[in-house]
Amino acid sequence: MFRLYLQQALFHLRENPIITWVSIIGTALSICMIMVIVITLQVRIIDCEPEVNRSRSLYVSTMSVKAKGADDGQSANSYMSIKTGRECFRSLTTAEAVTLVSLISQVRVSLPAGNVQTTADMRQTDETFWSIYRFRFLSGKPFTKADSDAGLTRVVLAESVARRLFGTTDVVGKAVQLNRVEYIVTGVVADVSVLAKYAYGQVWVPYNSTDIESMAWQEGVMGQLSAVILAHSSDDFPAIRQEVEQKRLQYNASLRDVEIFYRGQPDEQFTTLYRKWYQEPDMGAVVRRYLMVIAILLIVPAVNLSSMTLSRMRKRMAEIGVRKAFGATGNELIRQVFFENLVLTLIAGIVGLALSYAATFLLNGFLFNNSDNIDLSGDTSLTVGMLLSPWVFLAAFGFCLLMNLLSAGLPAWRASRMNIVEAINQKE
Repeated sequence: MFRLYLQQALFHLRENPIITWVSIIGTALSICMIMVIVITLQVRIIDCEPEVNRSRSLYVSTMSVKAKGADDGQSANSYMSIKTGRECFRSLTTAEAVTLVSLISQVRVSLPAGNVQTTADMRQTDETFWSIYRFRFLSGKPFTKADSDAGLTRVVLAESVARRLFGTTDVVGKAVQLNRVEYIVTGVVADVSVLAKYAYGQVWVPYNSTDIESMAWQEGVMGQLSAVILAHSSDDFPAIRQEVEQKRLQYNASLRDVEIFYRGQPDEQFTTLYRKWYQEPDMGAVVRRYLMVIAILLIVPAVNLSSMTLSRMRKRMAEIGVRKAFGATGNELIRQVFFENLVLTLIAGIVGLALSYAATFLLNGFLFNNSDNIDLSGDTSLTVGMLLSPWVFLAAFGFCLLMNLLSAGLPAWRASRMNIVEAINQKE
């Protein structure tokens, strides 16, 4: 039966080539625009190297401090200090691991002889960072807990930086200077896209090897670090949030004149993308905006496709009447119309998906450059893991099915209700 439906569908699509291609191209462009939205969102929220644990990570990107007893609106907003990070987050017992990461800062990287130098984006962190994120090491390994605790000048380089300096990635044990301070290379990793918001860097060093601890203010609670909390499972998020709040209250009790608060954090991956300093993101409004845009992009072409389907059906009324005269039921006619339209929307979906990948690559800078990464030296490169997700294909197939339901529903219903005599006598 379905083979017959497929043959009929292909025959009728070939019979009206202009209407068919207009329908395919219009539907494909609609699905392309929807898939570009899906892809630009998914590369920021799905698990992909090196941020392979996004689905079970929580983030405290910024925080606030106020005088004890003051209103929340009378606060200063910034990042946390090493002291706050250690006492409020690194000491968590309900989490699998916690790392502290600094803001990206640009450093001058050079060889001790001074004959080769370059500028790179530096991230300061700790040894736990390398267990939360999965980097592809081309040589060597990350700096260790002993290196970090002792404040030793150790560094991991990105491939592009190593090649600019040495012409190779086999540089473990060699010395480089970061703003004229000598560091020993422990490893080299493949370049990281700036879309990996918390893992990105071109140079990674232990924060204990720099003077970042002295860059603290407000009784030493504010500084230049954020916290990334890895849970054993996303089911542990409530317990982690509860312990984070307990740690905050204990920490505030030890402070003399000020107290800290997190404005609804720790955040999950999707939420942290939309957090801006002191403003708590309205995620309900964000989701509604996405749904509204997708609905518009679905409904407009669905209306046009439905009109074209009705036009095709009017030319086939005599055929439908004959089929009903030979015993075809209303349900069979509905299935046929739906199947024919599904073939068209699936073809359009394949074309639209291919166009969406092409558009994502061609419009890479336009889609992914923003105020968070515009000043970084790296690029918004996309990996296969970011794009070839099962969810993308399921989303594309789902959009095709929904488009089919929206555009073929009325024509299928009208075909099933057509009077046999009127249908047979219908003139084109």
